[in-house]
Amino acid sequence: MANGDATALFVGATRILDRWAWDGGRLPVLRDDTIIETERGRQGVEAFDLEWLDTFEPYTERILIRWRGPIAWSQWAHRGEREILELRIDAREPAFPGFSAFSERVANLAFIPQAWRAALGSVRGVYLLVAGDGSQYVGSAAGQDGFMGRWDAYAANGHGGNVILRQRGDRDYAVSILEIASPDMSRDEIIAREVFWKQKLGARAHGLNAN
Repeated sequence: MANGDATALFVGATRILDRWAWDGGRLPVLRDDTIIETERGRQGVEAFDLEWLDTFEPYTERILIRWRGPIAWSQWAHRGEREILELRIDAREPAFPGFSAFSERVANLAFIPQAWRAALGSVRGVYLLVAGDGSQYVGSAAGQDGFMGRWDAYAANGHGGNVILRQRGDRDYAVSILEIASPDMSRDEIIAREVFWKQKLGARAHGLNAN
């Protein structure tokens, strides 16, 4: 949850077969008495007979939605739009591979699971971009949004403000992590580690780093 927002996982859609004014009595298929007790005494409460719609079944547990000011987790389909944050390939979200094993193309970063983005945005450090011809660029993520904050800039414009990358116009780099910074490391210390990796990999002499 951020800035008062939450996320919700779509589990399906239903249509109303029948509806009636609820008198506070037992409902035919309800197995949770807590729901009855929380609604008892309220005026104008309606009961519904619902049917799940098969049309939406392929999207069950695959759509992640931004949920602003959630009051009820069931909503009328025609009242208000919801922003789709992610459409998952599979209903079950794959486990994060770990920082050292993570590798992805910049063009695919928008489609990785939200939990992965959160993990990558929670840490800072030094990363590597590799172009299609094998050329390498070493960079550092020292900002508040960690690696994701820096990589989103490449996804947006293809160069992240770097002069050589802007000249190449090659947007779809492979990105991976070289080193995770400890939480107490300063920005200058992270940049010093970036310089170390540039020298170790020869990114200045044979790569895409200009400084």
